[in-house]
Amino acid sequence: MKSHLHLLNDYRRMNRLVHSGAVFCALDTETTGLKPSEERIIEIGAVKFDKSGILGSFSTLVNPRVLIPPFCQQLTGITNKMVFGQKEFKEIAGDFLDFLGEETIIVAHNAQFDLRFVNAELERINKPPLPNKAIDTLRFSRWTYPENEHWTLQYLANQFKIEVKSAHRASDDARVCMELFFKCIEGSLDRQKGIA
Repeated sequence: MKSHLHLLNDYRRMNRLVHSGAVFCALDTETTGLKPSEERIIEIGAVKFDKSGILGSFSTLVNPRVLIPPFCQQLTGITNKMVFGQKEFKEIAGDFLDFLGEETIIVAHNAQFDLRFVNAELERINKPPLPNKAIDTLRFSRWTYPENEHWTLQYLANQFKIEVKSAHRASDDARVCMELFFKCIEGSLDRQKGIA
């Protein structure tokens, strides 16, 4: 499977991008494992926002049609019982893509993971990969805070006093990711190119 990832890596222009009126969508997925070609999505959470704040949110459990391994159940708190009877990805794909929109810039922590999973699910139902540009807050945070020893979402949330309501649940991780994105801009203002 080709990667089809359009990552924006010029972190000095993020502040300018926000002030240009761009619309972003913080995205997180929970999955049955680590390999997009073999594993499935069990939850999608997304928060759409711009410089004025949150514009909307999307959250759904997804029936993967396979059993969720015990480790993943323990990590996410999502059980087989919870996804049984939920819609499959092919049934929620349209609503998700409509919410996301093609012009929105995706923001995700370790973005390649989430984008590859979504694209693998889209490929299974004969839909094209996401055309959206994306920003990886894992890379952005490493660039902004190189002195850190850790850059996991939960570690950074704790460091910057970002409220975590339910770690490893997609919608909350997406909101935390959105807040981290702004923290990274704030923390690198001396290196940001102006907003003119």
